[in-house]
Amino acid sequence: MAIRLQGALDNDILIATRKFLADGVPADVNSLWTAFQRTNSALKRKPKKVLQASIERVLDFIGVPDDLDSEAEIENRVTESDTATDLMNRSLRANLSAPREVAPSPQQDGDEPRKRRIANGEPIPKRQKADKPSVEAPTDVSLDDIGGIDNIIDQLKELLVRPLLFPEEFSNMKVKIPKGILLHGPPGCGKTMISRAFAAEMGLPFVEILGPSIVSGMSGESERGVRERFEEAKKNAPCMIFLDEIDAIAPKRDTSQSQMEKRIVAQLLVSMDDLDRDPSKPVIVLATTNRPDSIDPALRRGGRFDTEINIPVPNESIRQHILQALTREAPLADDVDFGRLAKMTAGFVGSDLHDLVNKAGSWQLSQYFEALEAQARDTTVNMEADGVRDRASRGVQQLVARARRTDLPRPAGFDERRITMEAFLAVLPGITPSSKREGFATIPDVSWDDIGALQKVREQLQTAIVEPIKQPELYAAVGITAPTGVLLWGPPGCGKTLLAKAVAAESKANFISIKGPELLNKFVGESEAAVRRVFSRARSSVPCVIFIDELDALVPRRDDAGSESSARVVNTFLTELDGLSERQGIWVIAATNRPDIIDDAMLRPGRLETPLFVDLPGPGERVEILRALLRNKPVDNLAEIAELARTEACNGYSGADLGALLRQAGQHAIHRKVARLEYQDFQYACTQVKGSVNKKVMNRFEALKERFAQRY
Repeated sequence: MAIRLQGALDNDILIATRKFLADGVPADVNSLWTAFQRTNSALKRKPKKVLQASIERVLDFIGVPDDLDSEAEIENRVTESDTATDLMNRSLRANLSAPREVAPSPQQDGDEPRKRRIANGEPIPKRQKADKPSVEAPTDVSLDDIGGIDNIIDQLKELLVRPLLFPEEFSNMKVKIPKGILLHGPPGCGKTMISRAFAAEMGLPFVEILGPSIVSGMSGESERGVRERFEEAKKNAPCMIFLDEIDAIAPKRDTSQSQMEKRIVAQLLVSMDDLDRDPSKPVIVLATTNRPDSIDPALRRGGRFDTEINIPVPNESIRQHILQALTREAPLADDVDFGRLAKMTAGFVGSDLHDLVNKAGSWQLSQYFEALEAQARDTTVNMEADGVRDRASRGVQQLVARARRTDLPRPAGFDERRITMEAFLAVLPGITPSSKREGFATIPDVSWDDIGALQKVREQLQTAIVEPIKQPELYAAVGITAPTGVLLWGPPGCGKTLLAKAVAAESKANFISIKGPELLNKFVGESEAAVRRVFSRARSSVPCVIFIDELDALVPRRDDAGSESSARVVNTFLTELDGLSERQGIWVIAATNRPDIIDDAMLRPGRLETPLFVDLPGPGERVEILRALLRNKPVDNLAEIAELARTEACNGYSGADLGALLRQAGQHAIHRKVARLEYQDFQYACTQVKGSVNKKVMNRFEALKERFAQRY
């Protein structure tokens, strides 16, 4: 192969090297570099590595091996090199389009092979040899480990099991086998586990492509990895390809900054289109993602990922089935109540429930090992006498000593190895569900019993939201749709937020609580994106109640005085509430003290169409609220204290004011050094707490009643 020089620098080095060789300088890189340093040539100011690499290329070009030291031989080689001028010129021109890579010199007998180098003298990086993709099906999971999602399992049976195990039936009926299935949903809902469980049940070849692992720093390696895995799947067909976290390797090309990502997406498109050439050897691609909207649209069209399955946040009944599936092989005590645990784990996804079971088992083991240490203290010598006085060190010594005493029985109360209900209840408060980590609140512990009075508003909410969630078949039978939005408005502190929480708890729906101002962001487009994320999360958590507190901060009236950014937020809300996006199973409850400044388009039928006025409680309602607040409190003469709320001293009190009355009475009791609340404490509190809603504010709300057509 002809040796090519690389530019003007090599040309100058070639001319100088001829002169040095003719003057008797040894024909090796170090000697020639030293000769350059002794001259006044500008070449000596070049970096050492660059200069030495150029000298090496020139020696290779003129064909001078390292052991050439005869002056006659040098003279002959230099003369021969003069005849190669045309070759050198062609080489320089060729380098305008050729890679900057130095070919190895002709190897002489006994010489070590020279490494190929790039222009700066560094060795060319070696290409990593790609490992052969594994086609072994997983064996560590099965469908028995999955509970509560029978409808999704039925869909995957139709889309995966039938085409892969009975391809000839599809071929005879001229029905095309689906190429791609996209599973999406919030993190931790079991998308990966379901995919691996189906592969394990079918026992077919299984090619796994983990999104981040396919990405390579070398040009072309990522695309080659995708091609090799698809080719391996076609060789082992019928086969299933599993693409985890597909959004990492196939983002939208119009927003991607990397050319590599665009090439990977193009390669995926080509590879998927090439799957249906042989109907008798089906290959189906199953992909998962938490962000389906970030995937390139070309992948989501028909003929590629044409079937999308949403795995939602589990509701109460599904959580109970998941807990039963997770503990089917675990030793459980008879007192474990899955129904109670399901009620207490609102907002938990499958991974959170798995964490709960593991931590409960660990807590049970820790109780056993603590009992072993206590048993060791009773059966071994006092270790403080041996110089071990530190508590932690003594505990280790005792546990080691107990492990060696195999003749001792198990501690009392630990004869059976079982996980008790106490273990679940002990670890549950320390587990934060995924929904709360993502900024969404789940509030399952409020019921109608916690709300005194407001009976008429509660009936309206029961009809508008609770009944459609609990009994959707009634509305379907009549042929109407339930109202999808409720606006709670009225004076501050009257229980609007508490009502929304109770509605969600009563209907057993997922609950997303949003405070209006927290969605606002100073950067353009971020506020609208935050609104879309809320509704996107709700669609993955149906049935779901979205509660928006202080709605007036988010959707003020659009007029000439308003800003452009607030108008965009209002438009985004209108779009989401309008039904252009799928809203089946999503109910919106909003609360505000200022309904007069909310944009009129928000209050039309089909959006927040049911305005409910939450008024100040009357005397009898104040008694009910105070009774609800005093539940489970250490109180003497409950009936007498509750009747205090009926007196003139509590006129104008809201629910929040009555809560403040209770706190003030408690502080007075603490000041008196007593542990129970008495009538005198509330008498004192009435002199300290004043109503927070004055007459002027109430007059304004009375004037707004007719405009918003309050419904009782």
